[in-house]
Amino acid sequence: MQTTDTALVILAGGLGSRFGGAKQIEPFGAEGHFLFEYACYDAMQAGFQKVFIIVRPGMQEIVSQQLDRWMQAPRYEILVQEQTRDKPWGTAHALYFLYGKWEGAFLVLNADDYYGPTICQRAIELVQDGVAAAALAFELGPTLSPHGPVARGICQSHHSYLSTIEEVLKLAHKNGLITDEHGRVYPPDTLISMNAWLLSGTFLAQLASKVQVFLERNNGNEQIEIYLPKVLHEMITEGSINIKVEAMPAAWFGLTYAADLELAKANISALEGVQYPLHFPLWT
Repeated sequence: MQTTDTALVILAGGLGSRFGGAKQIEPFGAEGHFLFEYACYDAMQAGFQKVFIIVRPGMQEIVSQQLDRWMQAPRYEILVQEQTRDKPWGTAHALYFLYGKWEGAFLVLNADDYYGPTICQRAIELVQDGVAAAALAFELGPTLSPHGPVARGICQSHHSYLSTIEEVLKLAHKNGLITDEHGRVYPPDTLISMNAWLLSGTFLAQLASKVQVFLERNNGNEQIEIYLPKVLHEMITEGSINIKVEAMPAAWFGLTYAADLELAKANISALEGVQYPLHFPLWT
C-alpha cells in the first residue's frame, strides 16, 4: 500500500575527514550512482512521496545533476546546511533545515551508509501503524570497520522503547572482543543507531527550538557540534518523545575510511541486477 505523507531525508553534509574526501558523491555501480541513491530507489519502491537531501554549501549542483538523471524535480529537494564556519554544526543542525519544508513523517538516513531495502518498507509500515518515532537499529558487530575504530550510538531499551542512547567512541575488535575507548566490552548483537530515525513533522518544531538555543550559546565556537542522537536522548529524558526500537536485518555497510570503499563497491555490484535494476526507472 502506498503512502503520500512520508519523506526520505538524506544527511549528506559531512566533511568526510577520516575518509579523506566527499564520500557522499563517490560513484557506485554500472551507472555511477551515489550510495544514497540506492536508498532513494528503495524509498520509491516502498511508496515514499519525496526525498530531501541536506548538503553543505557548494554541493548543490553536483547532487542536482546526478538526481536529475532519474528523479523529477517534484520528487526531490536539496536543502543547504548554511553555516558561518567551515566545520558543519552536526547532524541535528543539518536536520533543522527541514523545518518548515515538510509536515509529515520522515525517515532520516546517512548518505554514506547502505541500510538495505527493508528499512524503507519497515518505515512505511510503522507510519501506517501510527508510530510517530522509531529508532531503526542494527547489531553492532556487522557495522565495525576492519580499517579502524568507529563511533556508534549504543541503544538501551525498556519495553521496546528507547530509554538511552550513548555515543561511544573508538569501537573496534581487539583480542577477539569488541571494546571501546575505555576498554568496555560489548556483545556483537548490541543494538546501535546508525542515524536511522523515523520521526514526525511535529518533532521538527522541538528540534528547531533546541538548535536555536544551542547556536546562541555556542556562537564563535569553531569545533562543537550538536548531534541528532544527543538531542533525541535529551528529549527522552525530558519525557517529550517516545521512540520505538525496531531491530533491522544486518544488511548494512558503509564508508568510514577510504579503505572501506572497495568492499562497499563490490557489495553494490553484487546487488545490481538482483536487488536493483542496472538502469533506475524514472521517478515521476
